[in-house]
Amino acid sequence: MGAHVTDNPNGRSPGWFTAALSTTPIAREYLATEAATRPAEPLVTTFDATAYSPELVAEARTFWLEMMQTEYESAYVFADMAAALRDIDEALDFQAVALRMAGDELRHTAIAARVVELMGGEPRISPRPHVRARPHADCGPEENALRAVIYGCCLSETVNAARLVERYADTTDALIRDAYRLLLADERLHSTFGFHYLESRRAWLEAHEDVRRSLERYLRYAFSTLEQAIGAVPADARPLTDAQRALGLPDLVALSRTFQEPIANATVPGLERFGLDAATAWRDRLRPES
Repeated sequence: MGAHVTDNPNGRSPGWFTAALSTTPIAREYLATEAATRPAEPLVTTFDATAYSPELVAEARTFWLEMMQTEYESAYVFADMAAALRDIDEALDFQAVALRMAGDELRHTAIAARVVELMGGEPRISPRPHVRARPHADCGPEENALRAVIYGCCLSETVNAARLVERYADTTDALIRDAYRLLLADERLHSTFGFHYLESRRAWLEAHEDVRRSLERYLRYAFSTLEQAIGAVPADARPLTDAQRALGLPDLVALSRTFQEPIANATVPGLERFGLDAATAWRDRLRPES
């Protein structure tokens, strides 16, 4: 999946992270675990750079390096989610699958690294320091876990999955299309995990109206924060060319649409099923100036 064994037992040089594995027996354990949990096999192992301009290939390499960093840092989100679930001694399956999803993000890191390498680039990143998510001070541990799962899965991963579906449909390059297929194979679980967790908490939520009202207030903030982070169109965004679309580059002009549509059509009605007035929270989401 893009990872390879290195003579450096740490798998990295100072200040940089790569998808290289160690030379210890742990590498074999990782490969066995990865093979057992990945939902799809890679099919394409080559990239035809001559089909595109050098400038476009360089742009794609930059995007996949950014993807590598995003996926690597996303592993922390699920590790923190697992910690929040552990804080309330949640059911073993939810704790274990949250940790598995952190592992999925590391596999996605390796997928992105493989794409960069096949495009002739050096797949190494300089990750930003991680600050562990602290429990929310305005709620109890059960609601804190619910907030982590709702934000990470019902909101973030639902948007990510919808965007990957659209990008996969537009991409014609064999390598990039295969990479998106592999990412999507995991995103189905990531985007539905939150709704399965809410189902397990349905009776508890029905008995705690105060928590439901608190979650609705939180949703206004969550919708707004995520929209600012991944749903705003950059001032310099330009429509994709046919070649950029074929190579699977993201459509920055469409960032607002591809954020709002899955939230309005999937996340909001999904949350409403559990007695949360998500529609009002979405409509009244806080603006930066408020």
